[in-house]
Amino acid sequence: MKKSLIALAVLAASGAAMAQSSVTLYGIADAFVGSSKTEVGNAPSQRQTTLSTSGVNGSRWGLKGSEDLGGGMKAIFTLESGFNLDTGAQKTPGSIFDRQAYVGLQSGFGTVSVGRQYSAYDNLHGATNHNYDAFTFNAATGAGGVAANGMADYTSRVSNSVAYASPSFSGFSGAVVYGFGENKNTAANVNGDATDNASLHIKYANGPILVGYAYQQEKLAAVGGVQDKNKYNLVGGSYDFGMAKVTGSYNTAKNNIFKDKEGQVGVSVPFGAAAVSVGYVRSKSEGLGVERTGKGYSILGTYAVSKRTGLYAGAQNTKAFVLNSAAETETTTYGLGVRHSF
Repeated sequence: MKKSLIALAVLAASGAAMAQSSVTLYGIADAFVGSSKTEVGNAPSQRQTTLSTSGVNGSRWGLKGSEDLGGGMKAIFTLESGFNLDTGAQKTPGSIFDRQAYVGLQSGFGTVSVGRQYSAYDNLHGATNHNYDAFTFNAATGAGGVAANGMADYTSRVSNSVAYASPSFSGFSGAVVYGFGENKNTAANVNGDATDNASLHIKYANGPILVGYAYQQEKLAAVGGVQDKNKYNLVGGSYDFGMAKVTGSYNTAKNNIFKDKEGQVGVSVPFGAAAVSVGYVRSKSEGLGVERTGKGYSILGTYAVSKRTGLYAGAQNTKAFVLNSAAETETTTYGLGVRHSF
């Protein structure tokens, strides 16, 4: 009898604990058939047709959960892994949770988390980018997404990081993310500081409007005792008119060699279960005594077959003087795909 009472007590306690906790399996499976043509100056063009992955959103799977700690506080975690749907391979070989891997605490004071997570700069960039950071067939992107005609793109996910995201105060909120380089004493970084990464954003989001500013600084490995820094600034926003949503941003990037500028604008128009979005972007890079320009546009049409499954078709064209190339590179891509979330 005593054993039965003890067993019932244990079951009751574990049930209460489970009621206060939750774990969710989620993901996105995205694949498309596409055709890409690349032309460099007057050289013969190269065309390739492929079945590829992550046309609109990165294919991924993940686990996320929370536990109620009482007093309005929760413990949270996210483990997220990217994969290539066309081959089944890991997106980043040797890294299981390459997209996100963090644990933290959430309460009325905001959210504090540690691990691998998105930079505060990327959070605003994704919210104000044309086509909503989608239609990413062209991987050769630069400081803002046009083409590799200047500085390298900013680091969107930061390892060894500590993050704080504030709650919203009448629409105003902010976030700070700091990633520890943890490699100050490596041979490649002699006489330099660790390659730390720091980012922040402040934004106002209320009803149909969103506006914000973001900054990110990335320390580079020292070369010959000299350490450079990549610095990124972004001002962006969006406004939802109901019949259409407009997004736009302007960002700069600079270090000791390059000085880049980029502006972009986009609009998305819904038609019931369907939507069409278009975007245009233009950039300029100055460095090494040369000025390089780039421009591009994209158009994307989507149709929601159900709440979790959608079809899409799109086209993208970019023109840019790629770094170390004397001729302009033009890339045109078309694709037709399917996206399923779970």
